[in-house]
Amino acid sequence: MESNVSLMIMYDDESVEVCYRNEDRLLLSPCGCEFVLVKACREPPLAEARVRQRTRFTTSTHKEMITGALTFRNTHASRPYLPAELIPADHKKARPQPFFSIGSEAKWPELSSCAGELRCGGETIIRSEEGRAVLTLAPSGEEFSVRYTCSLSSHDQNHSTQPGAGGPGSSPGAAAGDDTDEEQLGRRKRKPEAAYQCTTVLQQLSRCCVAPRWRYPLSLARRLHTARLSEPEDAGAEESRRLSQAADGGRRSPLPQALPLTCPSPHLHRWRFDPLFKNEHQQLPGDLVKVMWCHGTTYRVLSGGVPVVEVSLGDGSIIRSDGVLSSYFTHHKPQFHSGKVKELTYHVNNLPPHLPG
Repeated sequence: MESNVSLMIMYDDESVEVCYRNEDRLLLSPCGCEFVLVKACREPPLAEARVRQRTRFTTSTHKEMITGALTFRNTHASRPYLPAELIPADHKKARPQPFFSIGSEAKWPELSSCAGELRCGGETIIRSEEGRAVLTLAPSGEEFSVRYTCSLSSHDQNHSTQPGAGGPGSSPGAAAGDDTDEEQLGRRKRKPEAAYQCTTVLQQLSRCCVAPRWRYPLSLARRLHTARLSEPEDAGAEESRRLSQAADGGRRSPLPQALPLTCPSPHLHRWRFDPLFKNEHQQLPGDLVKVMWCHGTTYRVLSGGVPVVEVSLGDGSIIRSDGVLSSYFTHHKPQFHSGKVKELTYHVNNLPPHLPG
């Protein structure tokens, strides 16, 4: 699917825009429940064709596009949207017990008993004790991914909230209002096993922007990573201090919960197009960008007092801007033959030469 995609953007409100090589555009709402597909006119006299649908009810014609956009969204969003209709059968797992809450919490190992896994490629892996989550630190030590078990989206989640969740117009994790009669009837008709299904979700994150739930396992991974590189003692002491601070919150951390199947306020969805504006696909977006993917490279904008730009090149290395001196960038480049991480500093006026291939 990525071969047909030229650009994917997640905005600060976690809405998604996907641009395709044939100039079609897909817009996904912050909650993931709804999408608009804008088909580019192939001949000047024709107007753009637009398709607006509920995500979970997409037709087979658009299913591959929607699935790809949702995968990108869930990889970088704070909470996933997981409609059963779009999850492949081989990716679904049944809960062992109806009353058991899958993915609600992970318990990470103690420092004294944490052996971890050090892969030959340079990755450092930490697994939760009950097997619900796995954290993988990249060879550079500057970014990490988490795979965790999560229950599929359901109507019952309309009344659940999580810290940091806002309204659907500004944030995807809003608590929904009362179910409509149609939704209540649909929930009663669901097969019993459909209410107790889960899947594995992948999140990709930066070390410089870590949610509290990941601080403790990330500190465990970084401690092993630092020990592997045989860094100076002061670096190990600094990591021990971070680990101690992270452990103050406990070894248990709540895992992200899936968003509800339906959005309580679809009228608040904002779609980024203007029918009077021609060649809009050639214009740069005016909204705050959180993540952008283009030709295999991922760009992150880390908000804060001083915004930072990260470039994940897909080869295990990462380039990060200096938050104060924005014209300087540091390239964290792992050396796979030695296991070391080489740091190179670039200046925008004195970039390294382009090497063919």
